Amino acid sequence: MTVTRAIALAKIDGRRRRNGFGPAFWSGAGILVGILLLAGWMTLAPPYDPFAASGPALAAPSLDHLLGTDNLGRDNLTRLALAARTSLLISGAAALLGAVIGTALGLVAGYLGGWVDAIIMRIVDAALALPAILVALVVGVVIGTGPWPLIIALGLVFAPGFARVMRAPVIALRERDFVLAATLSGVRGHRVIVEHLLPNVLTPLFVQFASVASQVVLIEAALSYLGQGVQAPEPSAGRMISEFTRFMHVQPLLIVLPSLVIILLSAAWNLLADGLQDHFAPRREPAFSLGRPRGRRRAAAAHHGTSSRTTIDAASTDDAPEKRQQ
Repeated sequence: MTVTRAIALAKIDGRRRRNGFGPAFWSGAGILVGILLLAGWMTLAPPYDPFAASGPALAAPSLDHLLGTDNLGRDNLTRLALAARTSLLISGAAALLGAVIGTALGLVAGYLGGWVDAIIMRIVDAALALPAILVALVVGVVIGTGPWPLIIALGLVFAPGFARVMRAPVIALRERDFVLAATLSGVRGHRVIVEHLLPNVLTPLFVQFASVASQVVLIEAALSYLGQGVQAPEPSAGRMISEFTRFMHVQPLLIVLPSLVIILLSAAWNLLADGLQDHFAPRREPAFSLGRPRGRRRAAAAHHGTSSRTTIDAASTDDAPEKRQQ
């Protein structure tokens, strides 16, 4: 009875963990929502014009300018919020574009197999062998610079990764009974892919989306630092670091603050990916547990003690007939 009760409690605990998101997910989502709200405020009702001087140049933080001003007297808080908005939109849009293209390729390759799978995956392997920044630079030279060319370039760069991630679960699912039954009943291939395969492979898709968005933040900052990303007058964290390097000894916040924006955005997407992975795969140890492993060790010790007592009780029960015979 004790072992049965422990197993039932373990199942209930696993069900609870699957239904709720952990602190990693909420931390990442909270950072992203906070940046969106701040960016929305600075877009709709900014306290200062982000493209015009509103105070003395290189001013320190004060009540008028909470994060100081840059070398042209522009408010740093307003420009950093707009830079975070730009990075967030580019990372989300590029990851979404890569997800659409890569998921379509992965589903088709995994479901059809054969020579179609071979051709698609060889193209994917060749694309994955190219450095992401180099491809983005080449695409930027061909179609121009700016947010939309950057989104297209980075979406194409990360689409092969989505294709490889999505292909593996599709291969495992295409031999399942529900897929075979749909095929034998006359359902067309595209409907099988959309209605039966795609809903069952959303977990790795969501995790890969958040992970790719984190990488896009860093690549966008690097391209903007090199002058091939977001162009003036739109603020960008990478370009701000490049422009303000010569003033870092006079006002270090001009370098520190854009760097913190990049770190926060990248960490938020990574936390979101870890939180989704912890939610959809609860057997995995959470990445950010706030002391949860200690509780698990106690539960494991209690379960081990329960199992030991059950074993001892069973052994005593088995020995009882021998004692009565003696």
